[in-house]
Amino acid sequence: MGTLGYIKGVLVATWTGLRHLFHPRMTLRYPEQKLDLEGPGYKYDARQGVGLPGFKGRHLLYFEKCTGCQLCAIACDGVAVAIDMQKVTKGKPQNKKDIWPAVDYGRCVFCGLCVDYLTEIQTNPGLKPINQIVVGDQVLTHSGHYKPVTKVWDMNYSGPMYRITVYGKPEPLACTADHPIIAVSRPMSNRKDRRLLRVTTPRMFHKPGELKLGDYLVSPIVRKVVHTEYYDKDVPMYRGGISTRRLSLKADPDLFRLIGYYYAEGSCDGGRRVNFDFNKTEKGTFAKDCGDLVIHYFGKAVKLRKNGENGIRLVLDSALAEDFFSQFGKGAPNKKIPDWLFFAEPEKQLQLLKGEWQGDGCRVKQARQKYLNITTTSKTLAFQLQSIYARLGVVATIDSEQSPGKLRSYHVNVFGRWAIKLAEMWGVPFDYKPSKHADKFHIDDRYVYLPIRKIEVEQVSDHRVMDVTVEDDHTFAPLGLATSNCVDACPFDALDMTNDYELSAYDKMSLKYTPDMLAVPPKLEGKKYKVEFDTEKGVVRYG
Repeated sequence: MGTLGYIKGVLVATWTGLRHLFHPRMTLRYPEQKLDLEGPGYKYDARQGVGLPGFKGRHLLYFEKCTGCQLCAIACDGVAVAIDMQKVTKGKPQNKKDIWPAVDYGRCVFCGLCVDYLTEIQTNPGLKPINQIVVGDQVLTHSGHYKPVTKVWDMNYSGPMYRITVYGKPEPLACTADHPIIAVSRPMSNRKDRRLLRVTTPRMFHKPGELKLGDYLVSPIVRKVVHTEYYDKDVPMYRGGISTRRLSLKADPDLFRLIGYYYAEGSCDGGRRVNFDFNKTEKGTFAKDCGDLVIHYFGKAVKLRKNGENGIRLVLDSALAEDFFSQFGKGAPNKKIPDWLFFAEPEKQLQLLKGEWQGDGCRVKQARQKYLNITTTSKTLAFQLQSIYARLGVVATIDSEQSPGKLRSYHVNVFGRWAIKLAEMWGVPFDYKPSKHADKFHIDDRYVYLPIRKIEVEQVSDHRVMDVTVEDDHTFAPLGLATSNCVDACPFDALDMTNDYELSAYDKMSLKYTPDMLAVPPKLEGKKYKVEFDTEKGVVRYG
């Protein structure tokens, strides 16, 4: 280096020092000064009692409560693998093995595992927005069984929000970047077309950013079956319910087909009347079948009336019948399937679907394919029908449309090989014999596999998100798609996730916390040095 270069270096260094002489200090006088982080991702909301997802709080271990059950480590294995068990002799009688949780905060994701607060969850049985879920509600889990909710989480989130649309569902799954989803990552073929292989294993938890178009999300098939021989009820008749009549109906497949006719175009009127609407061309077929079933179960003949230009209406005047059919919903948008129908035997549900299709379904003929369709204005009913089809080994899809001045309609469609199979099961003609099928779906005895159609990402700020904790299973099904729940695995509240204590308040050289470290609250002595993060402006302020 020459003399000029040396002089230049000295001048630049001197000027740099002088320029920053009156600026705020960039470093801390540690340990006298400690960070007190604020801003998105570090804010604690005392009113809600929660921190934003990503808040760098930490766990607090209570030695007197921990039994060494390892449920916290098992739950974390499916999320971040940040908790392991360590042996420390403490002599606590409830923990005979003397094993306690330790946390590696280099791996911890602080469980920001949430979905949009308006996301609808499959409940027992039905559909309910997560912001209406309460402790005790039964929700569908990845096992195909319903489990009770033990805790509801409600917080604000800032960061990437994923919207994942799959074929077969009418709207996308909206979730945070860390929310684990049960999916099958499909490998590509070695052939020139590079198509994704139709594999259904391994099923693993994937974060939204790890998924690609064509990967399978899984929809659990409901496994519960309840055998009902008779439907029995004491129906109040008059005088405030003092007088009742016993209604006892044999719950056989024919009754289920009659109920299907009601789901199609049935209605209740005035507390003492039930109507069934058909096209006039169906007078000698489906309308006659419905009328015969009414006589068989309720002992009364229907009255035939004209309904518009091309319709006919079967009218049944019976308080007993009105009470029976009203449980399935009054008004088309409110129709839903109660437990005793939803969990019934497959042969009965097959007739339920047949009655619904014969009353309000159709065969759709397109240039390259034919399919079976049912249309309803009840979103809950559409999702329930899709679930029942899956129990019968048939893949059904749902799409929706909103016509001006009308209620949103939901189309439950059965395509390709599944339409042929369903028509054979119903015993109805379906003249469709393609040489090959090119459907996108797969089904086995546990899941329906739905390929991803679109993945969208947007940055949100203070967006309301929610999650639930589910007993035993620790999964749930938003929009019928299996995902992880918010982990709260410790049954004794021995390992608590607390936002009160900052990691920065500890004198530590490592992010790995032993059980002893987790059990001791931090010393909040000395000065704190505030650092505020403003992600919108992209600046950091010191004070």
